[in-house]
Amino acid sequence: MSADHDAQRRRGVRVLGIVFVVILVVLLGVALVMSRMVGTPAYWTEQQERIAALSEDEKKVISHNLRNRLATEWSDAGPEVPTTAADLYGHRRTIEIPYDDFNVWLAAEGIDLLAEVGVRLPSAVQAAMVDSAGGGLLRITCDLQSGDIQQVVALVFEIDVGEDGTVTSRLAGATAGRLPMPTEVAIDQIARRSNSERMVHLMQGTPTGPIELPIDRGRDGRLVGLEVREDALVVERETVRPKQANE
Repeated sequence: MSADHDAQRRRGVRVLGIVFVVILVVLLGVALVMSRMVGTPAYWTEQQERIAALSEDEKKVISHNLRNRLATEWSDAGPEVPTTAADLYGHRRTIEIPYDDFNVWLAAEGIDLLAEVGVRLPSAVQAAMVDSAGGGLLRITCDLQSGDIQQVVALVFEIDVGEDGTVTSRLAGATAGRLPMPTEVAIDQIARRSNSERMVHLMQGTPTGPIELPIDRGRDGRLVGLEVREDALVVERETVRPKQANE
């Protein structure tokens, strides 16, 4: 892999990491607002106990296998690799990301790897996880601590990816501990703490451009599908020509 391609991949990971960090900052703001709402949801406790029961070696193996598999599948390696020049573009592949494995990776090395590409999580984040909230909704949950305040907070998203790669997301719910909170409160915290009008639009369902990450010097992978299953996030990517700097 060339140095230029490696730098492109790191920039792509950094962009996705920054979006994740902004969401965590928003969760911190929500936790501070709703700090009197106590109680920890059962799904969070079960996931953390499952990860804690694994040995360090088991965590490393799960993380290593997931990271390598995703890199291989996104990069078009394996039996589905196009064999002719005409097949270089338009090739689609479905990639499954089990929540259990992803959350082990996040706990074992994900935070450190994000830091390596310049994305550092807020110091208040003690732990984080991703799973399904049911009904095709994606849930991001964090254990946040700021001073004497500690709270498990979750944001639930409805996400749609069009055939052209257009991504539409909407904040469908939020909880502090075991209690629901109005989505307007979370969106207000986004506006106050992220200082990003784009992030607010994403929460409100405003479409945004395609998500593309490099495959090699001549091809990018574009996200063209996303399905939130009960046990895994399933994404579909298509090979496309890289955008030129003036496009």
